[in-house]
Amino acid sequence: MSELAETIERMVREVLAGLGHSVVAARVPAAEPRADGASAIAAATKAPSQPAVATPQEVDDSVVISRRVVTLADLPERSATVRRVIVPLGTVVTPAAQDELQQRKIKLVVGEPDGPATKAVSAILMVAAAAYDPAALAGTLEREGFAIQPHRMDCLIRATDQLARDLAADSTMGLLVTAYPAAAVCLANRHPGVRAILGTQADTVAGDAQSVGANLLVVDPGPHGFFAIKQIASRFLRGGPRSCPEVFRKRLEKKA
Repeated sequence: MSELAETIERMVREVLAGLGHSVVAARVPAAEPRADGASAIAAATKAPSQPAVATPQEVDDSVVISRRVVTLADLPERSATVRRVIVPLGTVVTPAAQDELQQRKIKLVVGEPDGPATKAVSAILMVAAAAYDPAALAGTLEREGFAIQPHRMDCLIRATDQLARDLAADSTMGLLVTAYPAAAVCLANRHPGVRAILGTQADTVAGDAQSVGANLLVVDPGPHGFFAIKQIASRFLRGGPRSCPEVFRKRLEKKA
């Protein structure tokens, strides 16, 4: 990264911090010249009345960032699967972030990308046996276009029982955040029609889910920060609901 890019990056973050804003993602059309320091700061400090939110896409190689200003800190972790970063119209992407995307050969898409939009995905977000507030995660996922119903239970057994009933509808997916992920996966998969997987990395969760047609994702909040959990959950929801593969159907879709 050049010294000028580092300086602009720092200026944007300092201005946002002084105004009490957290640094968030913004977008600049690829056809437009990159924003210099002055225009980046001006765009960051000017709050649009109705900020647009990009529509999540039904592809596993895209990351949606629904923020007004995108800096290096907002970019997805290095991954061989990420091919596009999608941001809303009116977003500002700092020069340093644009350079990083170019170096990593990741396409910056402003607004709604080409291709079919993701069908509406409804999900139950259950927090069980964990000191974790579901409200922030639910709100972030809703801003990406998912319909999230947050719940909390103290008993992991009751939580998996409830999720099994909710997942009986083929159009519903489940997210279970718990400090006991191994027990949660075992308990959930005892229910007919539930295909639960453990989410540990955003890079692999979509492939894992596709391999068994998973409809429930279990995540342990202990080793993951908020952004990592959000990325894992978003990648899982973006491809669903998924059908159970034919090769596993007799065993995984057995009835009670």
